[in-house]
Amino acid sequence: MKKSMEYGLVSTMAIALLAGCNQGSSGGEDVVELSFSAWGNPAELEVYNRAVDAFNEEQDEIQVTLTGIPNDNYFQTLTTRLQGGQAPDVFYVGSENMSTLIANGTIEPMSDFMGTDESYVQESEFTDDIWGPSKQDEIVYGLPVDCNPILMYYNKTLLEDAGIESPQTYFEQGNWNWDTFAEITGKLKEAGNHGYVQESGHGNLINWVWTNGGNFATDDAIVADTDELTLEAFEYVDEMVQAGNFTYAGTMPDGQGIEGMFMTNSVGFVSAGRWLTPMFLQTSLDFDYIPFPSNTGEPIETATIATAYMAANSKSEHVEEAQKFISYYTSMEGQRVRLDGEGNAVPSVEGIDDIVLNQDRPEHGQYLLDARSVGRVINYEFTSPGLNNDLDEIYELMLLGDMTGEEALDEASRVAKAALDE
Repeated sequence: MKKSMEYGLVSTMAIALLAGCNQGSSGGEDVVELSFSAWGNPAELEVYNRAVDAFNEEQDEIQVTLTGIPNDNYFQTLTTRLQGGQAPDVFYVGSENMSTLIANGTIEPMSDFMGTDESYVQESEFTDDIWGPSKQDEIVYGLPVDCNPILMYYNKTLLEDAGIESPQTYFEQGNWNWDTFAEITGKLKEAGNHGYVQESGHGNLINWVWTNGGNFATDDAIVADTDELTLEAFEYVDEMVQAGNFTYAGTMPDGQGIEGMFMTNSVGFVSAGRWLTPMFLQTSLDFDYIPFPSNTGEPIETATIATAYMAANSKSEHVEEAQKFISYYTSMEGQRVRLDGEGNAVPSVEGIDDIVLNQDRPEHGQYLLDARSVGRVINYEFTSPGLNNDLDEIYELMLLGDMTGEEALDEASRVAKAALDE
């Protein structure tokens, strides 16, 4: 009987302690615990946690815990959890997938909340052209976490060892163009390295279209099949892959992404936003940024601005708290905490561009801001749920050599028109 009473006393004390741990310091109210998921490499997750920690320290009512989901199966994992009622309260959404979640009603509109005193950020603080498919019929469904203008990273050491002049020199001379890039990647191939790793996906192909002055789509129509400059871009990529100057990322051994190839000094150029920078800075790599080579005569030509949005799970038990955290994370304060110095992106709010330049390496951080000033967020093509996946399958056939550039463009145009007409 005595042992039973002791167990009962211990259990009562444990329950009391647990109850105390779940209460905030303001008025004894329960602390709302929010789950937050995002993709990212380990260095990126450290960047994200800067804002999570700052938010948790700022107030007592809400505590957020970040859990990373692998990049490769991120959206599939997220949708599976949403369907099963196991999704996090807050999560990242790629611009190509926003329309799917808006259409099936799984994310909560943010517009009304941003109009309240509880919001850390207002819609007017974001740059005008950043919304893409996250804003439909003037309703905002996800806030731009930040943005990533796409440019190229180059391995200085690899180029020097192959006797290749710096891309910066070509840029300053006004000769940073497609012919120069073909010449440089050809020399890297001859030296036994990969010149440039070309990834599939619409966002990766559109960079070549836009830097050639072409268009795949306008604001409300697909025009790729009538634009000679767009055809020229597809044929250029096809030619470079077939010649071995470009290596299709999908042919690399499993688990070897572009960042791994770059860090092992086996490729001269990769294209990405600032998200690879924190990882590369943890190594002894000697690298720098350079804008995409232009084929229009302009020094810097339009390229993609990759954007992730932060959304609230409409089935969360704490939607308003989730929206409050989203507003902090994407606010000027939240973006400064995350991105200052060795950050992984460029601000999507106005007024804090200086934080991109607060790092010693790489040397040309200004190119990130320059690329943002002329870049664009893909919009029209991403308003059709699932279209990005269909286009990706077509582009992969081209990059594998099973379609010519012209065939791939014709098929992509046909599929896009059919999807968007629906």
